Amino acid sequence: MRVGTSRVGPERDTLVAPDAASFPGPPTPASAARGPLLPRLDAQKLKRHLPECRRIRIEINGVLAGAPVVVPDAVSEFAIGWAFVHRFFLNADQVTRVSSTASYVSLMIDSGVDLDRARYEAIGWVRRQDFDIQATSERSSRSPRAVTVMSEMDAISTCHRSFERFELDGARAGYRHVALVTADDILCIARDVVNEAAAAKVFGWALPNNVDCTASMLVVRGILDVSMVESAARAGIPIVATDAVPTAAAIDAAEASCTTILGLALSHRRGLFADGGHLGEDVATIQESGTIEFFAPESWNPAGSSTA
Repeated sequence: MRVGTSRVGPERDTLVAPDAASFPGPPTPASAARGPLLPRLDAQKLKRHLPECRRIRIEINGVLAGAPVVVPDAVSEFAIGWAFVHRFFLNADQVTRVSSTASYVSLMIDSGVDLDRARYEAIGWVRRQDFDIQATSERSSRSPRAVTVMSEMDAISTCHRSFERFELDGARAGYRHVALVTADDILCIARDVVNEAAAAKVFGWALPNNVDCTASMLVVRGILDVSMVESAARAGIPIVATDAVPTAAAIDAAEASCTTILGLALSHRRGLFADGGHLGEDVATIQESGTIEFFAPESWNPAGSSTA
């Protein structure tokens, strides 16, 4: 925009502010009706589309173990997964009976685990790391031999397919999703308002159904915390992927359990925050013409390379 000047002396110019009418304003169609900037929503009409949360009482061997608030779908699966995450049992064969209503689940468990200790850990009275320190003597100092279960490109493409399904299933409304996938198929998708609860539903579905998790990947929407990595490793899931990043404790748990973490899975900055050796390298594909096509981010520039 040009600013006008007015001569007030033989050798000096003074700036003169232009007329306010000369500034273009925001487009206002003549047909647009005036109203509030934020529309007033009819909550009564929207309630059936909004997430519903309910407190679920979980009893283990007749004693209340917890009462988390979750989205009340797949209640039995959530309770089984919640008990697994909090280490009330080690494998599905130790769960002998499950009975449930809309807001109550009773589990009978014969695991040999100190259930009182597990209950105190679940409600935060005892720190979980105290138990870990006591159990270190039972662990082998040698990491298990990593087995490649899928290629890097398979992992990336499967993550994209999973997040497309998440978008169709209410991700834009704020739901958090977790999926159990293989290189060829999406086995299970669960949702909740927090990803820890969604992950518990996936574990609670996979374990009783004796799903072979050794060639699978857990796809998580949101920050990846230590409990999900530990639980995935105990369930035999070798790879955990997220569209965000893992916590520092999650990386430590992955390195201790030889679990692979794929972070920022939807970004061109994606990478392995912990490499357990479960993804086969896809450095390049050789086409029929003999040329090599590199699968690397656009901003990737190897050291020492130059451009013409």
